[in-house]
Amino acid sequence: MKQELAWEEGIAKGAAVAAWRLPHGEEAFLLQDFSGGSILEEGWNLADLSAGFLAAPFIGLPYFLQADSVTSFPLHSAESSKPFDAPVENLAKKTEFMGWVSEAIAAIKQGPLQKVVLSRTDEQDLPADFKVMTALQELGAAYPNAFVCALSIPALPGVWMCATPEILVEQNAAGIFRTISLAGTQSGVDADGFGISPSQARWSQKEIEEQAFVSRYIIDCFKKIRLREYTEIGPKTISTGNLLHLKTEYIVDTKAMDFPQLPGLMLGLLHPTSAVCGTPKQEAVEFISRTESHDRSMYSGYLGPVNLGNATHLFVNLRTVEIKENHAVFYAGCGITEDSDPAKEWQETQMKCQTLQRILMQ
Repeated sequence: MKQELAWEEGIAKGAAVAAWRLPHGEEAFLLQDFSGGSILEEGWNLADLSAGFLAAPFIGLPYFLQADSVTSFPLHSAESSKPFDAPVENLAKKTEFMGWVSEAIAAIKQGPLQKVVLSRTDEQDLPADFKVMTALQELGAAYPNAFVCALSIPALPGVWMCATPEILVEQNAAGIFRTISLAGTQSGVDADGFGISPSQARWSQKEIEEQAFVSRYIIDCFKKIRLREYTEIGPKTISTGNLLHLKTEYIVDTKAMDFPQLPGLMLGLLHPTSAVCGTPKQEAVEFISRTESHDRSMYSGYLGPVNLGNATHLFVNLRTVEIKENHAVFYAGCGITEDSDPAKEWQETQMKCQTLQRILMQ
């Protein structure tokens, strides 16, 4: 596979390399920054960047990969038909995570914290013949409406991969800006292994309220920049492979409004969103930092191509795995409100980890 060779050769030469496929795309792209990429300085501006690729951690400044080389290749691999045996639950991690959730519920009841998103990790070994570009092909086939990506930066250990359904900031060549609120999760597969239609989904008050927090957060950001003209679509149920979510979409015609700086402004206001952090933001960040025992690093940050073909596509880095040789660290999180059930939240993270595990561990 030519792209596998290009990927491995780029890494061997010290380049920063990103490969991705946009949702519903028919081809993937491989970008190389021969200098190894760079960390942007405080005060950086999205509109001032050259064509390239951005990758930001949960907290901290983003890495920028300039487009020294960009090639495209078709996605043609079919989804693996091998049966998936879910990994055995790690009882120690389960006990720890459920304890965090209980602490969060207690904190929310006391206020002012209203919602917090807690995450955890699941460590597994990958097959000995694991190949990054082959896995990217299979992820693209399995999750056609997700942004699938593989990223290698010399300053970061290992390779990061994701299959995320969540747009953070997107603007096409026609100047149409989009962002979404995506929250609330349930299995997209029934007890017999068959897919559940979005029209069959039934949502609890907890899940509806969890998604509403994210929607209100976006609207509050619009208010801060005095943006009143936008289209709101949803909430509606969407399918992302093995999961169902609630989604609301927000659309702005930046050319009609003469507002070209909107993507950069919204990126600065949105990240980290209520969907990966919580409400109020500062209280949620503080709770996460003193509770989670792992470093999120690039998980729940954002990534994607910028200013390529006069378009920018940045996605929240969800359904994420960090790969070092053949060892994988899967990341997953869930939104906690006062109505949360620790056992159900654990199960939600299990389903989210399996989004990648069912493809990468075959």
